Amino acid sequence: MQEPMPNPVVQAAEPRALRILAKSVFRELKSTGYSRSDVVAFATEMLSLVSTDIRGETDPSDD
Repeated sequence: MQEPMPNPVVQAAEPRALRILAKSVFRELKSTGYSRSDVVAFATEMLSLVSTDIRGETDPSDD
């Protein structure tokens, strides 16, 4: 029987890679018709999720 693979080590992303990812998501949202207010709402939700994760809380809507 094969032994399970160890969990991969997650390395911190380079700032440039994160900028590219952010630009890609932004461009995709804009090109598919989302408005500025939709993009702001998306960013706000992302920040909320990150804040919740940092505080170690669970999101009640995950249930």
